[in-house]
Amino acid sequence: MTNTNTLKQIRAICLLALPIFFIISCSKTELKQENLTTYSESKANSGKAERDKADVAHDWYLLQYHILLERNSAFNGTYYAYIGVGLFESVRPGIRGGQSFYGKIRNMPKMPEPENNQGYNYVICANAAMADMTRLFFNNLTDANKKAIDDLEAKYNSMETPGMGSTVFERSRTYGKAIAQAVFNWYKTDDLITSSAGYIVPKGPGLWEPTPPAFVSPPVNAFAGKATTMVASLNDAISKPFPYAYSEDPGSDFYKMVKQVYDQGKINTPEQKQTALHWIDQGNGVGYTPPGHDFYILTQCMQQNGFSLDVAAEAYAKAGIGERDGTIVTFRSKYKNNLVRPITYIRKLIEPAWNSFIITPPHPEYPAAHAGVTGSALVSAATVLGENVPVVDKSYAFRGFPDKHFTSLLAAAKDAGISRNYGGIHYIISIDVGIEVAEHVGMEVGKIKVRD
Repeated sequence: MTNTNTLKQIRAICLLALPIFFIISCSKTELKQENLTTYSESKANSGKAERDKADVAHDWYLLQYHILLERNSAFNGTYYAYIGVGLFESVRPGIRGGQSFYGKIRNMPKMPEPENNQGYNYVICANAAMADMTRLFFNNLTDANKKAIDDLEAKYNSMETPGMGSTVFERSRTYGKAIAQAVFNWYKTDDLITSSAGYIVPKGPGLWEPTPPAFVSPPVNAFAGKATTMVASLNDAISKPFPYAYSEDPGSDFYKMVKQVYDQGKINTPEQKQTALHWIDQGNGVGYTPPGHDFYILTQCMQQNGFSLDVAAEAYAKAGIGERDGTIVTFRSKYKNNLVRPITYIRKLIEPAWNSFIITPPHPEYPAAHAGVTGSALVSAATVLGENVPVVDKSYAFRGFPDKHFTSLLAAAKDAGISRNYGGIHYIISIDVGIEVAEHVGMEVGKIKVRD
């Protein structure tokens, strides 16, 4: 999509009074892909990456989704923040006016710098960085995984010019690998705790209880909300508190809220049931994990709309930051409110043998994570790509599922959110507030300026 002439239009859109109580107010910034004219291959910040296709980035992410589908436990999706930033830093010198994320997100060390006035091939830089980060971040790679990584790296090395063995090739490859190692070393200081060991489940009316069929306890991500966000303005952010007092009175707002979930299960259309199934992202050979599905949608969006390497790198980086920080804010809010899930209440007061259409994940109800976390990643990406860029999600074609057409990335996030109501596992208010969390997180991530 990058052709000629002007560089960088920045359009700011301020959100009016979001109904969510955050410590920091937000404004919405949309950074759109721009055009560039000349570049010099011999200088850093030359603009060359703006002329490169993004295939190298997309192919590496597609390989990662394949590994996640094969084995969900291979990777923690919040670390897409690091991979995305690493990708961007590997091509940043090829973006005219490009600026490092260093100094703009918390705890990030200064990254290696390219040699001044020396030639670089930024596809080779990105290829080297992504190959090494895939090896470093993914757990227990199989021999087949390792071969796939080697083969993809060799593919891009062999098709680029100057060719292997040239000074420019070796300089570019060395730079990409240095970025990968620096990013991995940085990741090792991450304070996001994914274990819930030692968490004591509070007890009381209206509070979360272990849910069928597995009755997992303690719930997952119990300490995630204590982590430091990459975006400083989000470090104390939290959703507005749950508005209804717990009640078992059929005339109460609380009872009516739960009854809507119960009633929805009886009237779900085939399309609504398909929507619920489309967003089941867990299970080896079944789903890509929720973060994997989020990023697969982003990859498809950029492939379908033809964004260049520089734009793709920024979008992947900001989506990754949104995914991580959205996880922190969403789970911080979940454990602050610690609300009971629909299945627990319905079985107690409405129908003892009731089951939801899809299985309830083992963590508190409010706000909804598919809305909050998926939304945070996709809204963050939309601040780079544009808020009305369409996408066709073909992620689960291999399961025989139909394509899902969305007018925007936010529309995809909203579909993820409402799918959980169709599935019987979330109240409408949890989904709505999850989207509010996502819009706030995404707009804050979008404020990060990495271009002059």
